Amino acid sequence: MNPADLRIVEVGPRDGLQNLSAFVATDRKTDLIRRLAACGIREIQTGAFVNPRAIPQFRDMKDVLAGVRSLQNDGVVLTTLVPNLQGARDAVAAGVDKLDFFFSVSRSHNLNNVRQTPQESIAALRQVLDEFKSNRGLAIRVNLATVFGCPFEGYLETAVILKYVEKTARLGVREITLCDTVGWGYPSQVEAILKGCLAAFPEVVFGVHLHNTRGLGLANALKAWETGIRVFDSAIGGLGGCPFAPGASGNVATEDLVFLFQSMGVSTGIDLDMVLDTASFLQGILPDTPLTSSLFRAGPPRKVPFGTEEGGKSDCVS
Repeated sequence: MNPADLRIVEVGPRDGLQNLSAFVATDRKTDLIRRLAACGIREIQTGAFVNPRAIPQFRDMKDVLAGVRSLQNDGVVLTTLVPNLQGARDAVAAGVDKLDFFFSVSRSHNLNNVRQTPQESIAALRQVLDEFKSNRGLAIRVNLATVFGCPFEGYLETAVILKYVEKTARLGVREITLCDTVGWGYPSQVEAILKGCLAAFPEVVFGVHLHNTRGLGLANALKAWETGIRVFDSAIGGLGGCPFAPGASGNVATEDLVFLFQSMGVSTGIDLDMVLDTASFLQGILPDTPLTSSLFRAGPPRKVPFGTEEGGKSDCVS
């Protein structure tokens, strides 16, 4: 693949906010999304059309989308997460470009998350695809959760993952994102699963949604890149986590991922300084929620004049 095919999908407005106990005002959400678009990010997951009793953070989804729909005129793809046909109908009515349908390859997690078996979720996906098959302007991506580990069932066999990829691809889906929902993934496992998927389903564009819960997010992202993946989810500030998966926290931070690729000489089309400014804005509206991004905390590398207070003597001998 050409490195120019790299696509970073910003999921902060959805995955970064869904676990917060405090409601983020609608105008703050729309401001965040607009700032992310101004950074050069071309695909943004704006939230989720789910039961507001389950995730109250997204009870204002229609208003959020109404406030940012003009970004579509600038080529920004606005997406939302949906678990069923009703969510898809609501999202399409609100004007999204793309649906992110999701289900877990782990039966236990899917039951805990959406109260359905994976087979029932696949039936729901079929309903969505059938209803909107005539809508040529609507794209549909499927996110497969717990691919790299489940808090209830542990690590799943690659054969199980391939089974659900096959069931999804058989319905005509051509974009599938493999998700490390609880941050259990590690590089050799990521490589093995991705190689299996890429070899078996060359017609599918695969992406990854990685968490940094245990510090391996960027290592897994680099391994995914080396394996041939060119679509990466990330969240501004490194916020995020699944409210229905014990121990899940922290997406790969957008600024850390952009810094990784830029350090490798891979163009992202994203302005890193503006991303860091946006992270500062996010921290300002969430003062009680520390951002986990390494780059946000440390800043980009910069030289200081030798002998100044910043670059002067140190007691460090290591």
